[in-house]
Amino acid sequence: MTQHAAPNEFDDIAYQAGLGNWRAEYRPRPAPFVLPLTIAGAIYLITAACLAGTNMLQNSFGVIMLVIFTLFIGLGVLNVVHTKRKSGADDVLRLYDHGLIVKGPKTLVSIFWWDTARVHQRLFHYPQTGLTTYNYLLTGPEAHPIAIGDPKGAAASAIANLQGDLANFTLGAAFSRPEEWGPVIQQAVTRAQLPDVLARIDRGERLAFGDLVIDRNALTIDGAAIAWNRLQAVSLRDGVALFKSADRLFRTREPVYTIPNFFVLQEAVRARTGLEWT
Repeated sequence: MTQHAAPNEFDDIAYQAGLGNWRAEYRPRPAPFVLPLTIAGAIYLITAACLAGTNMLQNSFGVIMLVIFTLFIGLGVLNVVHTKRKSGADDVLRLYDHGLIVKGPKTLVSIFWWDTARVHQRLFHYPQTGLTTYNYLLTGPEAHPIAIGDPKGAAASAIANLQGDLANFTLGAAFSRPEEWGPVIQQAVTRAQLPDVLARIDRGERLAFGDLVIDRNALTIDGAAIAWNRLQAVSLRDGVALFKSADRLFRTREPVYTIPNFFVLQEAVRARTGLEWT
C-alpha cells in the first residue's frame, strides 16, 4: 500500500492498516559535508593561486574578482549544505508489530506487512576497515518498491530484482543504525512467513526462492535435486550460497541479494536439515 501523508498521520495509517503497536523509529543519517567542502576549498585555492601567479592581486580589479569569487564559493557551499540538510530530513522508518511504514521522498508513504513483504538484502563488507554497508530493497503486493539503507548497490539490486522495471521504484533514505533495524526486519519477516513455508512444503507444495526450489523431500538448484538427508553443509561465500551434498558442491548462479527473503530460506533449510549456515 502506498499513500501520501504528513508525519503526524503515521499512527493513524498504522491503525487503519492493522500494523499493531509501534516498536521503533529511525531517521536518516546526517548528510556528509566533507566531500563538497573539500572540493570547494580545492577550487578556491587553485583559483586564488592562479590569480596570484598572474599578479592580478596587485591591482584592485584582481582583488575585486577574488572577493566576488569568494562570495560565489561561499554561497555555493552554504546552498549545498542547506540542500543536503533538507533533503530527506522528513523521511522516517517506523517499525510495528505486524509490519513497517517507510516515508520516502515527496511525502511518499509505503506500508509493508511482515507476512507478505519481499526483502532483498545486499551487504558490502570491507575487511580493511571492518565497515559494513546495508541496503534493503522492499517490495510487496500493495506497495511500490523502495530501497532503504546505504545507496551503494541499490540501483544494481533494483535493476536485477525488478526485471528492469524502475517506473515505480524509489530510492529511500540511508536511515541511521541499519545494523539494528536490518536484522529486526529480517527476524520479523522470518517469524511471520517461516511457519507457512514449512506447512506448505509439508503439504507437498514446491516453493521457489529465486532460482532455488524447496519441497518436502529436497532442495533443487540448477535442476539438480539434493535430498535433505544428503545435504552435508550450507554456507555463504562471496555473496553466493553453497550447498555441499555427499558427492558434490553446488553454488547459486546468482548472488543471494537476488533471492527474495533469503533469510527465510536459510531458516527453512535449517529446519529441514539441522545444519547451521557458515
